Amino acid sequence: MSVGGWRQFTPFYFYTAVALGLGAAATAGEGPSGGGILSLLVTGLLSWGLVEYVLHRFIFHYDARSESGRKLVYDAHLSHHEDPGATDRLFTSLRMSAPIAAAYWVLAWTAAGSWRAAVYLFIGLVAGYFCYEWLHFQAHHGRPRLRPLRYLRKYHLLHHHRTPGLRFGVTSPLFDLAFGTYRPGGRRRLGLSRRAS
Repeated sequence: MSVGGWRQFTPFYFYTAVALGLGAAATAGEGPSGGGILSLLVTGLLSWGLVEYVLHRFIFHYDARSESGRKLVYDAHLSHHEDPGATDRLFTSLRMSAPIAAAYWVLAWTAAGSWRAAVYLFIGLVAGYFCYEWLHFQAHHGRPRLRPLRYLRKYHLLHHHRTPGLRFGVTSPLFDLAFGTYRPGGRRRLGLSRRAS
């Protein structure tokens, strides 16, 4: 992989460093109990599914009216629909993800009423984001052997190739079920080549 290719992993490096730094700061001093930390981490992880769904459905598939809005939506996501097999942008850029991460941090701190609790929620969110990026890569470039991963791959590829207005979940169809955008995969095979997927 070229030097330029490694740059696409900048969000991974950045959010790993931020999560480790915040985690180290939160453990110094009095904070939540071990059970409370675990609960916050799991809540943060699960909250990623909602963030993913809302972004994918309402932002990344937004029918923008202005030229600049259409360009932003295209650069953020629709270019991926145009060429889902491209590997030049595996992670969402920092320019796109940092404002979302900052907004989540502020909301988590406000909701939890504690910066330490917000840290653990944020670390859980980052873990969910990393799971999303890995599962999304696997959906387009992998051949998963485990049945749940094969299901998620098919589910996501159906979103790309048959129903772009449905099936917005990548890490889980849970919020599609909750908000009426779930459709079962059916028994027909996608019939997509490895390159086309």
